Amino acid sequence: MKKFLILAPLLALFGFIGVAYAQFKPEVKYAQVGDVKLAYYTRGQGEPLIMIMGYAATMGMWDPALLEELSKNNTLILFDNRGIGLSTDTKENKTTIPQMADDAAGLVKALGYKKANVLGWSMGARIAQQFLIRHPDLVIKGILCAPNPGGTAQVKSTKKVSDELNNPDLSVMGNIELLFPNNNAGKQAAKDAIARVQKAKASGVIPDDFNVPKETKIRQDRARNALWDADTQNYLDLKNLKMPVMVSDGRFDILDVPKNSQIIANQIPFAWLTYFDGGHAFMYQQHKRFADTFNAFMK
Repeated sequence: MKKFLILAPLLALFGFIGVAYAQFKPEVKYAQVGDVKLAYYTRGQGEPLIMIMGYAATMGMWDPALLEELSKNNTLILFDNRGIGLSTDTKENKTTIPQMADDAAGLVKALGYKKANVLGWSMGARIAQQFLIRHPDLVIKGILCAPNPGGTAQVKSTKKVSDELNNPDLSVMGNIELLFPNNNAGKQAAKDAIARVQKAKASGVIPDDFNVPKETKIRQDRARNALWDADTQNYLDLKNLKMPVMVSDGRFDILDVPKNSQIIANQIPFAWLTYFDGGHAFMYQQHKRFADTFNAFMK
């Protein structure tokens, strides 16, 4: 019980009050993908939509209110990136953004899908860019949420914010402050989230999957910072994408500043660019509006 109370503020980042959950119960399964075993579950109906999580977060940390909306018209594929949550890792540090993109593509193939829609958030949006670039034949449409183009094309966050996020010992409340705007609406969203995720976890709507090893945080930090900062090719390759892509961000995002979304959208032919009130976790604070925009894009 004490362990859950400690985790509750972190879990709270990923749900909202006021949504009546269906009687969905996740069944976590495992797929061998290359040299790792990825934990995943699916829900919903319709075209497959693989959802790629961000830095230091598991598949259990998606906003259950957002999942409820998206699962109405899509078969969601939720999974843990290598080394986090219930997924395995290798002894050697092979964690890079391209490698995690290959993992996600391998999972789509392992589940028997010829194509899927690809949604990535935060670090997951960096992985999703590489998925679209490296595996275009597997992609129907792409959705990049709070993305960053990498290399010299990116607009970096302030050193203070970057140092806080990249600290593997960052406190739960420190994480919350970075994901939501420091205003009344943002603070209220964070408070509401605590109650919602507690209820979702207690009722079994989301899996009990919140293990974030410090070693994985260190590996992901290297992948999303040192290696991504040195990658100038990702931005250049975006201009060659042929599939429809929607780029989205929160107006008050201090982690991957909103200018990055404009840079990426301008590089991808005919991309949609959408902004929402909120910060880095805008999809959680504005889950209904984001879902409505997503549905319009998917038509």
